[in-house]
Order: sequence, then structure tokens, then C-alpha cells
Amino acid sequence: MNLTHFAEATKALLKKLFNKETLSIRHLILWFMVAVYPLVIVPHPFYIVFPAGTAPPSYICGPRYVILGVVSIIALIILIKDRAEINHPAFVPLMFFIIFLLISSFLAPIPMTAWIGSPFRFTGASTYFFCIILFILAQTTGKTERLFRPLVITATIVSFLALLQYFGIDLVPPGIGYSEPKTGSGTLGNPDFLGTYTVFILPAAVSLFLRSKKPSWLFCAGMVYTGLLVSLCRGAWLAGVIGCLVLAMSAWKRQEDRRPFLLLTAVFLMITIALLPVQDWHLLKRICSLSDELTSGVHLEHEAGSYRLYIWKNCLKLIRIFWAFGIGPDHLIYAKLMLPNNTIADKAHNIYLEIAVTMGIFALISYLAFLSFFLRKWKNETGFVLFVMILVYLIQGFFNIDVVMVMPLFWIILGISLSLP
Repeated sequence: MNLTHFAEATKALLKKLFNKETLSIRHLILWFMVAVYPLVIVPHPFYIVFPAGTAPPSYICGPRYVILGVVSIIALIILIKDRAEINHPAFVPLMFFIIFLLISSFLAPIPMTAWIGSPFRFTGASTYFFCIILFILAQTTGKTERLFRPLVITATIVSFLALLQYFGIDLVPPGIGYSEPKTGSGTLGNPDFLGTYTVFILPAAVSLFLRSKKPSWLFCAGMVYTGLLVSLCRGAWLAGVIGCLVLAMSAWKRQEDRRPFLLLTAVFLMITIALLPVQDWHLLKRICSLSDELTSGVHLEHEAGSYRLYIWKNCLKLIRIFWAFGIGPDHLIYAKLMLPNNTIADKAHNIYLEIAVTMGIFALISYLAFLSFFLRKWKNETGFVLFVMILVYLIQGFFNIDVVMVMPLFWIILGISLSLP
């Protein structure tokens, strides 16, 4: 197939995803971010020079950061050219968040880290700005709910790769990821990141099946659920349970959705049963560990949640000292917070604590005020699905971190949600 045929095939595919009237450079950018961006892998070491020297190679976060930056700059040029109107009340707290983020970045001890992020994360101030640009693009572009299909299809591919990894078959180029044994990470490099990604996409996959009743979307929903399982991420599991309960209550109100939802539940149950004995019952052991972790958390033991409780306690101590503007975006690694297992914590493992300790209380309040616009009563089915997606992401955020591979998708969904009447 030559380049001409490839271009024609790509255009035909995109026309199936969008109406002819809606196919534009705006949609192409958003389509690329939800359909291609999660799959991008650069099988070559990505180095960046930081004040402490050259950081170890980053195969996952570094290349995605560069791609995100390039795509966002193109989106910004389009927004300026089109003179996009920004007149929603949600932009008021968002503007305050940007102001406090800027102040925190200017006051940070290491400016390069504040703007770009730590060498392993790349979630500095610029990453937030890139995501906000895509948020505005999604908010000012019509018919963006059509992005659900490519979003779910890509998540299905990532989950399938993760399932193969769980069985010991790794098709991802060697050296790219750093998955723990007996887990899957797909193209995201870490099982926790896979958990964040799959639990976020799962409501959209379930919705596509309930709307269409087609076996193909049932397969996709089952595969995304499988990806969530093999991530072994308990925080994402908790968010997934809550999200499924919300979806179940909504589906049960509609007679035509009851049988498909029961079928979907049966498929999820069969997948779980099939995976339980794999890897010497590792999945079952992980599920059973939830009660032990809960007990440890109630007793405020340091080991609770893989030392998360220990990290949270120490972050609260830092917040009392740097409460106004934080220690600087992505600067927790420089606090030298040593864990009992002799590793250094570079993230708070809680999105909200991370913002508070690195950017300050004012930034956190602004961010929460901004998010409040999305936890509202929905007016249609699309609005409901977006609400559940945002809800599960915010719930898992109590236990996980923002990562450059998933953050742009979350902000795009926020933009789509805000564009709805």
C-alpha cells in the first residue's frame, strides 16, 4: 500500500467516525489524542538534562510529553486563528488555578522541574497548560461525543496487550515499560497507569454496548474490563465498582437496558473467574488483600496502601509549612521523603494532596471549584456517561497520580462535558 492509498483509507475511516460536515482539523487533533496518543511508543532512549545531571532514559513519559506539547501548540494556533470564545463560568476558577500554578512555578527552587516536571513524570506546569489548551479545543468544538468510539477501540487494544503481558507474552518493545511481575501495563509502562486509564474508559465502553446492543462493543467492554483487572490496581478497582454501580442504577431504570446489562455483568463475571487461577491465583490474592489494606488504613499503619498512608502523613506536614504556594510543581522528589522500604517518594499518590503540597492550598481550592462544574445533573445519555467517567477518575485520584499519558484524555473529556447544554 503506497502513501496515497494509506491517506485515502485513513480519510475513509475518519469519515465513518465523524460526519462529513464535522470532519475538521479540530476533530483530527482530538481524534489523534484519544485514538493514537495512548499507543505511541518510541523504542529509543529519551534523555533530558536536569540540574542534577542527565536523567535515566524515559521511554514512556518523555516522548508523550513532547507529542503532547507539539499537538497542543498546533491546537493553540487554531484556537487563536478561530478566535475561540471562552465565556463559561467554569473558566473563572480555572483562571485562578492557572494564576496560582504560575506563582508556584516562579517561586519553585528548580525552575526547569517546575515547568517541565521531574525526569520520570513530566507533569510540571507546562503539562497542565497543554492539557488546558486541549480542554478549550474540546469545549469549543461541536459533535465531540463521536470520540467515544476511537477512545474505546484504542483502550481495547491497550488492554489486549496488557492481557498478553499478564500471561507472559510482551509485544511491547523491550525496555519500554517497567511493569511489576504478574501484572500488565499495555503501552502505559506501569500497571497503576493502566488501571487509571482503563477505569476511566470503561463507562464509555459499557455505554456503547448498551446503546448499540452489538457483540463487537460487548467484546470491547469486556476487554477494557480485563485490562482493569490485570492492572491489579486496587484504587482503580474501587473506582470501577462505584462507577459500575452508578451505571447499573441508571440501566435498571430503562427496561430495554436491563437484559443487556445483565449480559454484560455475566461476561465480566466469567472474565474474572477465568483469570482467578492464572499466575498461581495472583488476582485472587490481590483481591483478598483489600481487607488487610483496609484494616491497616483504619489503624493508620505506615504500610497501608503500599505506603500511601505514610506518604500522605508526611505530605500533610509539608503542607503546613508550604501551605500558600507549595514546594513547586513536581518538586516532591526534592523533599527527600524516604519510605520505610528505602525508596524516595516523588509523588503524593493522591491527586489532591499532590496539588496542595506542590502548588499550595489556593491552587487546590481553585481546582476543586473548577471540577464542581462537572459533577452536575446531566440532561442526556452522553452527559451521564461523561459524568461517570469524570467521577471514577476523581475517585481513583485519591489513590493514584496524574500522568502525562492519561491527563490529556481526562481534560478532553472535561471539555466535551462542558460543551454540552
